[in-house]
Amino acid sequence: MSASPSPLRPSPFTLPPHTRPPDSRPMSYPVASLTTLVMPHMQNVLGDLFGGHLMALVDQAAAVAAIRHAAGPAVTASIDRVDFRERIPVGALVTCTASVDYVGNSSMDISVEVYAERVSTGERRHTHTAHVVFVAIDEHGKPRRVPRLVAGTAEERERYARAEAHRRQHGRA
Repeated sequence: MSASPSPLRPSPFTLPPHTRPPDSRPMSYPVASLTTLVMPHMQNVLGDLFGGHLMALVDQAAAVAAIRHAAGPAVTASIDRVDFRERIPVGALVTCTASVDYVGNSSMDISVEVYAERVSTGERRHTHTAHVVFVAIDEHGKPRRVPRLVAGTAEERERYARAEAHRRQHGRA
């Protein structure tokens, strides 16, 4: 007996039937932060956080921000930039903070800043930056419209303008 393809599984993030997300959301709404302790099983051959593991953490934090903004399922479309600035040792706390900086019809440009903290001293350093694009999907796995993004502060307007310029530069505007 062969398994036939099944539709997408219901997601706990899916809106109840006949419920619509809002037309817009403030930039402050979908911010997400993920903190974890770098454990020995996460290390590379040099004893630092493995880059692939860091990218998974970045993707998770970005997913939370995208799902919050879209009020439903969203999937990674691209991780088009990760800047590895410095090593993160085993035993450090790693925090990935993701924010939605720009939205198209169904896509969301998300920046993720990574911070490493030495637990013994409380020293916290900005170690990595990433740019990720997510697409909101409907119950059939097709792209669906996301709320507009409202930049309220000068800093948010600057982030929005930078993300919009990044999109144009990469031919996605």
